[in-house]
Amino acid sequence: MKYRVAKILAEESLSAAGTKTIDLNVTEPISRIDLRYQITKSKQAMDGPPAKDITKIELVDGSDVLHTLSGYENQALCIYDRRVPTMNHGQVINANSQRSIYGIDFGRFLWDPMFAFLPGNFKNPQLKVTYNTILSDTGATTPLLEVIAHIFDEKAVSPAGFLMSKEIYSATSPASTTFAYVDLPTDYPIRQILLRGYEDAYEPWQAILEARLDEDNLKRIPFDWDIEQYYQVMKGVWPVVEEALIAEEPAAGTVFYVTPTDYWCQVIGISRSSNASVFSTGLNRGGKATVICSLSTTFSAIARGYLPNHCIQFPFGLQDEPDDWYDVTKKGSVQLRVRGGLRGGNTSFQVVLQQLRKY
Repeated sequence: MKYRVAKILAEESLSAAGTKTIDLNVTEPISRIDLRYQITKSKQAMDGPPAKDITKIELVDGSDVLHTLSGYENQALCIYDRRVPTMNHGQVINANSQRSIYGIDFGRFLWDPMFAFLPGNFKNPQLKVTYNTILSDTGATTPLLEVIAHIFDEKAVSPAGFLMSKEIYSATSPASTTFAYVDLPTDYPIRQILLRGYEDAYEPWQAILEARLDEDNLKRIPFDWDIEQYYQVMKGVWPVVEEALIAEEPAAGTVFYVTPTDYWCQVIGISRSSNASVFSTGLNRGGKATVICSLSTTFSAIARGYLPNHCIQFPFGLQDEPDDWYDVTKKGSVQLRVRGGLRGGNTSFQVVLQQLRKY
């Protein structure tokens, strides 16, 4: 076999909250790591998206941090990179399992021969998953975690490096008339930036209205965008974020969370009862939807939109062409300027970089 999939953590029961540390006892090149997380629901409703439970996913080698993202950021980066519709299973029924997936992609795609992680190049690489079971469902029980690695087996590859993804900045969003300035590191070329603007039940541009990137003290401005206008343009580039929502709904209506967070996110459902109707109230802003059913019954729905987990992608060049990426190592300084949205001051924003780290 040229490739194989190895379990680096067989499905394991976790405590209610904590950090699980896993040694990467693998010698072969790793193309991708996937994490499967599961809880048992305690209610029909949701107190937050599944990714809320995963507060941090890290890959470290001693003090050297090779990957560090929240569950929200990790899923969003996977959706943009893999061009998949979702990372959630979609089942949110009381007393049933709720499953979500997270991943670390070391290459441009699965089995990328040019970029992969070489564990042998590091002293003691460890995966650390920090979690809290009761964030997406305050009464959830039986947390489970499984981790698998997609490994080059009999296929000989000589990777030149790997993709390293990190949250490099997190702060309260500035007020709508003010700006925040973030100095970006210039040690590795940047493949893409994710900018996350978050407040519950609001679309990202309510937290961050504008984003501008400049280099060498405004000598050059690679982009300067109104976020809502940028999102409208990128709908012609990004794949649609789409996921299932399977739930049991009391007639009074219940809150559910979905991955797409744009203003016009659509939640369309049908009931399994012939005489029941299903509809949502409001605009489902920020991935938060109240679904009402005329009877208490099981329903299935599709949530369709953009901006996974409040994250906005700024890709540099052709994403499969390393020479196209933003080589900040040749710049004196690179700065991101963010203007707060209408909800600025009450919201937060994060900056994520995906960089090319060569061996």
